[in-house]
Amino acid sequence: MIDSTRTTQHRERYVPAWGPEQFIVPLLDGRIRELFSRYGGRPASAARALDVGCGAQPFRSMIEAAGYSYASVDVVQNANGNVDFIGAIDEPLPIALASEAPYDFLLCTEVLEHVVDWPIAFANLTRLLTPDGRLLATCPHFYPLHEVPYDFWRPTPFALRHFAAKNDLEVEVLEQGGGPWEVLGTLLGEAHAYPSTRRFSDRCLAWLGRQARRALLRVLQSGWLPSRVELRGPYYLSNVAVFRKRVK
Repeated sequence: MIDSTRTTQHRERYVPAWGPEQFIVPLLDGRIRELFSRYGGRPASAARALDVGCGAQPFRSMIEAAGYSYASVDVVQNANGNVDFIGAIDEPLPIALASEAPYDFLLCTEVLEHVVDWPIAFANLTRLLTPDGRLLATCPHFYPLHEVPYDFWRPTPFALRHFAAKNDLEVEVLEQGGGPWEVLGTLLGEAHAYPSTRRFSDRCLAWLGRQARRALLRVLQSGWLPSRVELRGPYYLSNVAVFRKRVK
């Protein structure tokens, strides 16, 4: 049974914490670091960054090592008590945060699926950015329910492009991360076979299903099969985007 209450609030290191994360987390960790290095890794002096939906701040060291002054916002305080501003990105911004804005770089990773009001959220993200500043955002397209009941969206690239255009954000990168093999691995990470009746034949089939799932999952995790067979289809794990605020 899927544990839909799973949360990423306490992730101090960006590593997989449960079955479905075995594919999406390494993929995002590598891509976030690559894109941050390309679009935000050489800041001007006194540049400032804001980690939106920071949780336990797994990317804080990366941002500070690049030379940014780091600040964070989230809907709740974390266990370390080091979230600077408490508030939701789709509500009126906290007065203290609004007074500190704008920032040169925003990181908003795996947050937007938990944000119910995207028009307000994108307006706030734009408000928080300096002209020519950049927003690096990710959000899943295929992923189990988590942090229920605060799990609202699985957006397409077209949704991200639409809200960016509405808010003076130019798309610099818009990628579909992870393909059909990664989608299958994510599905198998938290899908379990059970007999539909107590009949011996059904129990045997369920046992075979469990063995097949474990075997295929191990093969996918090893990378052996995906490196030899290309699986094609309109399925992917996550949206990865970099936006730049237009200079008026």
